[in-house]
Amino acid sequence: MTAAGDEQAPRAVRARSFGRLAADYDRVRPGYPPAALAGLPPGPVADVGAGTGKLTSVLVGAGRPVVAVEPDPEMRAVLEGRALPGVEVRAGSGERLPVADDTVAAVVYGQAWHWVEPVAAAREARRVLAPGGALALLWNRPDFSVGWVAELNRLSGQPDTTTTGPLPDLDGFPAPTVFETRWTQELPPEDLVLLFSTFSRVSTLPPRRRTEVLDILRDHLAQDPATAGRETVAYPYVCLTLLTRA
Repeated sequence: MTAAGDEQAPRAVRARSFGRLAADYDRVRPGYPPAALAGLPPGPVADVGAGTGKLTSVLVGAGRPVVAVEPDPEMRAVLEGRALPGVEVRAGSGERLPVADDTVAAVVYGQAWHWVEPVAAAREARRVLAPGGALALLWNRPDFSVGWVAELNRLSGQPDTTTTGPLPDLDGFPAPTVFETRWTQELPPEDLVLLFSTFSRVSTLPPRRRTEVLDILRDHLAQDPATAGRETVAYPYVCLTLLTRA
């Protein structure tokens, strides 16, 4: 089988690719395990790059008031349509937060920090955080220690995220504490293929190549002994949390 390889669109194109996929994104993208947010101080939260509200809904479930900041109008429309209690949805970006100074206990980024300009975003986080507030960056990473998961991601062109790599420079913040939360998302195989179609490295491929890659993933799931013939598949994640205090 041929992997997607290096046929990736430029980063700026991939960053703008999610709005047209908002409905599929909301349907199949994973949420976040509540334990991944256990270190946040009490109080209101700014969820930056909130998308369709995957992390927002977990914060609401924990009883948090949330300002959900999302730059893409199509993603924001889905989030607004969910009408989550205690959530104020605002247009904005990490580099220019529509949040007043010293007003939130935490600023969180779920699967979004890699899309911002880090120095400007860190400066804005410091501005809106109350004293003692926390900045938390979260990423759901596939568990590459599981063979069929590693192969599925290789075939799709997703990078191997087995190791954390160098920590991001959070300008003006102490070095973050890093911890992992393991969990699984249960999906029918076709929804797992749809999940990969929402990843920017796949969604921005030329249409014919994108279809080829998704067919390769579909065939792999149908043939691999770990997934073949199953009505649903438990897709394993390692949720990585980087937490630091202002």
